[in-house]
Amino acid sequence: MKPRMAGGVSVQCPAKVNLFLRILAREDSGYHQIETLFQAIALFDRLEAYPARHGIELEVRGSDAVPGLGDLTADLDDPDSNTVVRAARAFFDATGIAPAVFLVLTKAIPARTGLGGGSSDAAGALAALNMLHGMPLHGADLMRIGGRIGADVPFFSAGMPTALAWGRGDRLCGVQRPPAAPVVLAIPHTRISTAAAYRELSDMLVLPAPPARLPGLASRDWRSLADLQWNDFERASFERAPELAEVRGALEDGGALLARMTGSGSALFGVFEAGEEDRARRAAEAADSMAGVRAALVASTLTKMPGVEPRHP
Repeated sequence: MKPRMAGGVSVQCPAKVNLFLRILAREDSGYHQIETLFQAIALFDRLEAYPARHGIELEVRGSDAVPGLGDLTADLDDPDSNTVVRAARAFFDATGIAPAVFLVLTKAIPARTGLGGGSSDAAGALAALNMLHGMPLHGADLMRIGGRIGADVPFFSAGMPTALAWGRGDRLCGVQRPPAAPVVLAIPHTRISTAAAYRELSDMLVLPAPPARLPGLASRDWRSLADLQWNDFERASFERAPELAEVRGALEDGGALLARMTGSGSALFGVFEAGEEDRARRAAEAADSMAGVRAALVASTLTKMPGVEPRHP
């Protein structure tokens, strides 16, 4: 075990999009088996962790990184049920270390949009606490603990910016990493409950479904990956909120190679060719002017996941 950090630590917690997402089966437990391709993107929450005298304290702050989104902290649940606090409790339970930490979470990823902010924050908390306390747990431990907090947490703990996932989303395989490319994110006013989305979708799909053939995964080319794009959740979501389909169509018309809703919604994204930042900016401006869109921005896909860094108060 390494020595404990004398000061604090900080980690950027990236958002993600699902380049494709299919529902394969529904378990008797109510959980669903999926097949998806995760891609991390450069929209970050930030988590800081500092030694404290006793207990687990969380302070949540809003970020102005994305103009137009307003107060992102207003969309969050009670701090006691925040995924960061849940991850901290799980870390201390697993290690037997007495809880004594002050956590500061700065939010830039809007909640309930399918961008994975809560899961990324949980993974960041596990990594930060592990570093702060001298690395008592291995990476596989963090992924296992994270999987009990949320299905997407193992992806953010795995260190792979692009990964194929199946099962409940916690079985992961690294794939060829495509080059960094501009990605437009359109954040609608509409919010979608993940549980409600699964309930609606189960009534529409014939399950179990066979996994798809994925020849494009052998390539690092975005055009090949675009051939795989799909999201089973779009069918129900677009029926309930047609404006989401209109936004996706606008991204396609704007030149996106790959345009979909991410996760169970409601954010839409479009991936553009590397080097087409100007085209992506024009598409983001067009999306931002649409009636159903709260804010639109241009980010980039990641080719490397961020690590934990030392920090002093």
